[in-house]
Order: sequence, then structure tokens, then C-alpha cells
Amino acid sequence: MRKMIKEAALVALVGTMVAGGAMAQAPTPAAQQQMLGLLERGALYRDKVDWAKLRADLAATSDPSRQEDLLADAIRRSSAGHGKWISVERQAAMRTPQGSTTDATKSASAALPAAAAQMQNPRLGRVNVGPYATDRSLPRADRFARDRQWAQGLQAEIRSQDDGSRCGWIVDLRGNTGGNMWPMLLGVGPLLHGGGDPGQQVGTFDTGDGLQAWGYRNDAVWNDDQVRISLGASAYVLKHPDAPVAVLQSGRTASSGEAIVLAFRGRPDTRSFGHPTAGYSTGNSPVQLVDGSLLLLTGSVMKDRNSVGDGSRIPPDVAAADDAETLRLAEHWLLQQPACREKPAVAVAVQPHGNGSH
Repeated sequence: MRKMIKEAALVALVGTMVAGGAMAQAPTPAAQQQMLGLLERGALYRDKVDWAKLRADLAATSDPSRQEDLLADAIRRSSAGHGKWISVERQAAMRTPQGSTTDATKSASAALPAAAAQMQNPRLGRVNVGPYATDRSLPRADRFARDRQWAQGLQAEIRSQDDGSRCGWIVDLRGNTGGNMWPMLLGVGPLLHGGGDPGQQVGTFDTGDGLQAWGYRNDAVWNDDQVRISLGASAYVLKHPDAPVAVLQSGRTASSGEAIVLAFRGRPDTRSFGHPTAGYSTGNSPVQLVDGSLLLLTGSVMKDRNSVGDGSRIPPDVAAADDAETLRLAEHWLLQQPACREKPAVAVAVQPHGNGSH
């Protein structure tokens, strides 16, 4: 279980690339038995399923459709709807022609809500963190390189805006339906700690047997004292590290998107705006079954840096009626913070001296 929890962020996009409901096709008998064992031993809500009865029901029917329904229902109940089974064919269909479910060169793979374009105050920075899924069909080194490239894109957006005039930041997670949380955390790393301890955890996985911390330190994201992903270069530090941050969230913010919402919870001078999240703030571990299919095994609850979280929907600090109001309220709050109420520094031209000109 500990090994699987360390892989808990490497999942397909929740609710977008993996359809809910019935399976595309049934796993092989050997894969079914492997799946049942994994679910019975490691699923977060395994007590919601009568496993002896499920095995008896499966043995009593030769109808593939009935078997599919029984297995899908067991996954749904034992994961509160977050776990999934993905056939080999479905995995292939999820990939783009380039071999990746997400363009690794684009850090904002989900379009910003139209209201985001209306934000005009030049003193505020804005980062859109869209969904990102790692292509598990690639060799390990290629997967790591793509993940790092995606995170570098996010940090590049932050660096390009951080010219010293930004008094606050907006992190937009409204379109983040999930994926691999480690590149997301690495990408927003410069914004995560504020004036707090840069080595502090920003979240935990609660497996029921204890807490496993995760966080951002220097140029790397760590989990349970092991590096999950790193930039391979010096960490970028904001010109104003303690600048306030407004986090935007919506009902589409799910799974790893919710992990990033939780990562900002408890950060000094930080507030969230919008709507409650989708309610999949639990950790999925991808397990390859013997027939090549993939089980997303839900085995932990994600919590914030103060160990607060219950795996369900995450309410915002400030509720909003729609996207436009979400952005307006976030901007208003940021501009009322001490960092933004101070007058911005004005550059003073220095006249040359001693050059002999008159």
C-alpha cells in the first residue's frame, strides 16, 4: 500500500477522459480476481462492499454484462465514485497522436473561463493550472521528461510575470479536472509557501494507517521524504514571496485539482473563491492488471498542510454566484491586502555625471 500511495497522483483525468458507469469490456477472469483482491485489501471504503457476496454473484453468472455491472458497482462504492477500471483499448483511445494525453508544452491545457480575460489590474499576476495526465505507455525517462517540461512551463509563466510590480497572485483551478498532481505542485511551487517555512509540508495522504506528507522544497516536490519530481535546476524565488494568493475553484475542480486547492489551504495570506469542488479529494493509485488493463485504486484521503480534509467536496472561503463574480471578489480581496495597498515603487531615472557633456 505504501508503494501504491506514492504513485497516487499518476491517474487519468477524472470525469473528462474516463467515462463513468459501465466498463467498456470486462477484464479477463484472472484480472477480475486480481482486481477483487486489490479492492478488498486496499480500497478506501472497502467496508461498503460485501466481498463474499460479490464473489458469489460473479460466480453465479456467465453474462459478461452482468459481471461488468457487478464489478463497476463494487469499484464505485469502495471508492465513493473516484476509482475506475480502464481497458487497454480505452487507454489507447485516451492518448493523442503524439502519444500523450496532454500536450507537455502547454501548462494551461484547459481554457480559462471567459471572465478571466476581463481581469485588468496590472499589479496582479495570474496562473491558470489546467489538467495534466502522464502517459504511462511511455518509457519512464520520457514520462519524467514530459512531466518536468509541463511544470517548467508553469514556472516560466510565473517568472515572466514576476517583474517586481506584482503585489498579489491569482491561481485559477476552475478548469482543473485532475491528472498527475506532482507536476502541478512543482509548477506552482514558487507560490506555495508565502512567508512560511519553505520546507513545510503542504499536504498529506491519510491512508488510515498514518499520514504521508507531501510538499515543495528547493527545486523538487517530495512525498514521504522521497523526491517525486524535480526541475533539475535552481528553484525560482518570487521577488515578493509573501504576496497574497487568491485561489479560484469550481465544481469542475477535481482529484489532483483538489490536491492543489488543499496545498494552498493554510498558506499565509491566502483565500479561495468560487464554488465547492467536485468531491474527489482522494488519492488514486494506478495498478496495471495482468491483462494490461488499469485499475485506479482509491486508497487515501487528501488533506491540507494542517491535516484537514475528509475526501469530499472542498468549499471555498468565499462563495460566488458565477465566474465573473469569482474573479471580481478575488481581485477585490487581493487589492485590499496590505501588500497591494502600499504604493508601488516608482523608478527614478539617474542622470549621468562626469561625462563632459553640457
